Amino acid sequence: MKHAQSSSAPKRARTSKECNAGHDCTDDNCSCCGDGPVQLDDQVLSQPANVLLSMALEEIDSTGDRAVVIKLFETAIEKYGDEKSMEHAWALLRFGEYAEYMEYAEKAVLLARELNVAGDLEKAQCELLEARAQVLSFCLEQSNWRDPAADDSDNDDVDEDVSKPIAGEQKLVESLAQLVAAHNSLFDERSAAPSFIDAYRGTLTFLFARREAHALTSRMLLVLFDAAVSIVYAHEGWLATSSSASSDNGDDMRKIAHQAALVWAMAAAECLVDAEVVEARLEPIVKYLSSQPNDAECCKLYAQLLLVLCGCYEDEEKAMNAYELASSKLAQAHKLSPDDLEIKSQLADMGQPLN
Repeated sequence: MKHAQSSSAPKRARTSKECNAGHDCTDDNCSCCGDGPVQLDDQVLSQPANVLLSMALEEIDSTGDRAVVIKLFETAIEKYGDEKSMEHAWALLRFGEYAEYMEYAEKAVLLARELNVAGDLEKAQCELLEARAQVLSFCLEQSNWRDPAADDSDNDDVDEDVSKPIAGEQKLVESLAQLVAAHNSLFDERSAAPSFIDAYRGTLTFLFARREAHALTSRMLLVLFDAAVSIVYAHEGWLATSSSASSDNGDDMRKIAHQAALVWAMAAAECLVDAEVVEARLEPIVKYLSSQPNDAECCKLYAQLLLVLCGCYEDEEKAMNAYELASSKLAQAHKLSPDDLEIKSQLADMGQPLN
């Protein structure tokens, strides 16, 4: 959906950027633009709040201009005004998550509570919204971030990232349990679960965004992505068989599910979780990936999980077997997708020739 004209990524929403050099610029390669105020064109400004919200989310999905995204959110929220609706509450939360403004996340929770919803679906939406707001607050707590000084330290005897306790861990665990329970409540296989699909993708994307935005400790990532894996596993059968999950939508959902498992596995390895525990947790994902020998992404991810397991095993034979299988799966992935730079890089790191 094209929102308007202008330069590269912001084309969908921004009609002009006030260039720092003082001119209206339409040159995609202008090096002095982008810091001035965002101006949405009249066609965009005339849209209702829900359309502006959709535009903001589209910009996020396409890694659009941050200033444009924020302007779209702000304009949408202004148009919602005093409207008492879950749609308005979710707009506030998504803005709070994107811009890392807890003030908006807190407003979202208060609005959702004021609605005093009665239906089971609406209650689940309120519980999910509140849980996401709580998780956001823990992720923004700087004591749950890695210490850059510790990362640069040469002292291998003390890994502060692993030993550092999570601030408010019990409350975080409770919030994540609420998050998982809310997803289960939203699931309705008979109706192809449109609300569940939105929640599923939205929550996993939210967790990945938290990981990318901050250097969260390995312990923090382990707890966060354990919840993500729980959400994935609770609906694994539906993902594999549902007609709505068989579409491009479903492919996207499976991909983000597998990536969540990889993040959890890497955090588990860093936190020195026993290999048997890691194996057991990954078993359903590994079973699916090993059944897809003609899918390059599945072969690549399977190899990456095996390489993580290599670092968990104390048994040298197990570690070597996992390494050899990982090498084989990467080679298969390269055959299926010879232009994938990540696969090429990993094969080179393993000393494997590129045929």
